[in-house]
Amino acid sequence: MNHEQLLQTMQHTPFPERMAGFERTRSPQDPQPLAGGGWLIVEYKHLSEDVRFQVLIEQTGEAALQVQQDGHVTPLQRMSVEEAGHVLRRDLLMILEEIEDEL
Repeated sequence: MNHEQLLQTMQHTPFPERMAGFERTRSPQDPQPLAGGGWLIVEYKHLSEDVRFQVLIEQTGEAALQVQQDGHVTPLQRMSVEEAGHVLRRDLLMILEEIEDEL
């Protein structure tokens, strides 16, 4: 999947600047290339804790949702990029609130 295809897939997914106690630091319009291939396409950083919610597009073309806390990565879900767009449109606020509740 190239950047243009990624933008088309995510074009209807809202990524507000802030949600719950998190601030957006990465969006599909500005993906970060990852070592070994793939992209970091969505990232929300907690405002007071060292916690980040991240969505990666792996070299295989699958999306991975994960939480990075104090340098440790906890995988949440793996799915197609299209599925990730649906999950994020429907559940992003709930996902961020659940992460915050666990802090």
